[in-house]
Amino acid sequence: MPASLAAVLATLVVSAIALVGIVFLAIPARSRRAEAVLISFAAGVLLATSFLELAPEAVRHAGGDGAVFSATLVAMILFFLLERFLHGFHEHQAYDDPERAERRHIVASSWLILIGDGVHNFIDGIVIGASFSVSMELGLVTTLAVAVHEIPQELADFSILVSGGFETRTALALNFASGLTAVAGALGVFAFSNALEAHIAWFMTATLGMFVYIAGSDLIPQLHHHERDLHGWIYLPFLAGVGVIALLGTITHA
Repeated sequence: MPASLAAVLATLVVSAIALVGIVFLAIPARSRRAEAVLISFAAGVLLATSFLELAPEAVRHAGGDGAVFSATLVAMILFFLLERFLHGFHEHQAYDDPERAERRHIVASSWLILIGDGVHNFIDGIVIGASFSVSMELGLVTTLAVAVHEIPQELADFSILVSGGFETRTALALNFASGLTAVAGALGVFAFSNALEAHIAWFMTATLGMFVYIAGSDLIPQLHHHERDLHGWIYLPFLAGVGVIALLGTITHA
C-alpha cells in the first residue's frame, strides 16, 4: 500500500474519534451539574495538552529555539480579537443580564474550540503523514499514539460545543468536520513536505496559544459560576482531565 494512501486512511480513523460524543445521544438533557463537570474536565484536558504535549514537542521540533513561542502570543491576540467580534460590540445590553452574558461567552468559546482543534488535528495529520513516509511500522505506531490522545481531547471539545448550546448531533458533525483537517495535514506532507515539516513547531505553539486562551479566558471563569453546582468539588474533574493527559503521555512516550 502506498504511504500516502496509508496515511490518509489512518487520519480518517483518527478523525472518526471526534464522534466519541455519540455516547451522549442516549443521555437526556444535561443538568447544570453535568455541564459543570464537562467544562471542568475540558479545561484540564486543554491545559494539560498544551503544556505536557504541545510545548515539549514544539521545543524538540524547533531544536530548542524559543522564538517559536511568539506564535503562542500571536494566536492568543488573534483569538481575543476574534472573540470580541463573536460577542458583538453592539449588543451591550446583554451584559445587563449575567446569565445571558455567560451564555454568549460559552457560544463564543465553542466556535473558538473548533478553530483551535482544527489546527491541532491538522498538526496530527502532518505527524502521521511524516511517519508513514518513513516506514509503515512507524506510521502505525504514531497513529495509535495520536488516537489514544484524541479520545479525551475530542470528548473535551464535544463538551464545550454542547455547553455552547449546540444540539448533540450538530456538535458531533462540527467536531467531526474539524477532525477531518488531519486528512489535509497528511496529504500536505506528501505535497509540500519540506514547507510543512519545517514549520510544524510554529503550528504547535500557535495551537498551544489557542488552547490556553480558551481554557484561561473562557472555561475557567465559567467554573467559578458553576462552583455551587458541584458543592466546591469543581476542581476534581479539572484535575482528572490533567491526569488523563499526563498518564496517556507517559504511556505513549514510553
